[in-house]
Amino acid sequence: MTRPIDDLLAGLPDGPGDVPPTSARFSVVVRTQGRRPNSLAETIQCLADQTYDDFEVIVAVHSPDPTTMDQVRSGLSVGSAPDEIQFIQVTSGGRSRPLNRSLDAATGDYLCILDDDDLASADWLEQFAKGAARSPGSVLRAVSKSQHWATDGGNEPLRPTGERFQEFATTFDLLAHFSHNETPPCSMALPVALMRAAGISFDEELAVYEDWDILMRTALLAGVEAVDADTSTYRRLDSGSSFSVESEAIWHATHARVLDKLSSGFIVLPPGDARRLASAHFEPGSGSRHDRELTEAKAELDALTRSPRRWMAAFGARLARAVNARVRPRQQ
Repeated sequence: MTRPIDDLLAGLPDGPGDVPPTSARFSVVVRTQGRRPNSLAETIQCLADQTYDDFEVIVAVHSPDPTTMDQVRSGLSVGSAPDEIQFIQVTSGGRSRPLNRSLDAATGDYLCILDDDDLASADWLEQFAKGAARSPGSVLRAVSKSQHWATDGGNEPLRPTGERFQEFATTFDLLAHFSHNETPPCSMALPVALMRAAGISFDEELAVYEDWDILMRTALLAGVEAVDADTSTYRRLDSGSSFSVESEAIWHATHARVLDKLSSGFIVLPPGDARRLASAHFEPGSGSRHDRELTEAKAELDALTRSPRRWMAAFGARLARAVNARVRPRQQ
């Protein structure tokens, strides 16, 4: 049997990778299937408007049709575009394949991700750069807001149906991220050197949650630097997104797979989280007190649903025993 420290060190890269310089360079991946030319043009325009200029753009065109690349190029030749922009054709694989191809081609210190329906503020990269200067080599995590958009049954976001709202947490919390993702791709920047040194890439077997998976695997090694600035809009489309394309069963199964991967190794937590773990009151060899109470509550609800009369009788008996237990000591 090996010691935990031996297993932990064996899983680390030989070196941490080069720490990015104070003035960081960014590789921005824009993932598209070519089905949203107008929205893609808006995303590229956001990058053309950036106040920070040391970055490259990699447009990953994910389509089995080789003519899609030409259509995307043609559509983006009309408006403004960043100085450094390259196109990668990806004809196979799932959602992670274009990200891995882009990671291989990236020349920046950090990898940023925008889908073709995301919007970034003009200071998106500038705020990331400030975070990189404070903590070189850490995962950078900014604030993002969501907004519902109508598509009228098509692929393009046509108009907002409400104001931007705070769907995701404004601060990064590692413990909270073990149960669910609070960081959309457009709000994070991943340190490329560390990912390459540690052999971290996007899991191409995941149908969804590829962003949550790689965020957690990278954050556990690099730590996270919070960027306290609202810099992106995560558009929730009423049709055509991964939320509507994939079944609920796929989402649940993939969620479980990501948790299995995280559970397969040792975890280093930030200072202060030991007390939070203690407050969860874990049972020996089992779940937390919350899990036990939730299971008991579900059992009570099931019993009430099956036979309300029997449940009321049992509840009355339990209540009587509880009252007697309180009264009896006072009478002695």
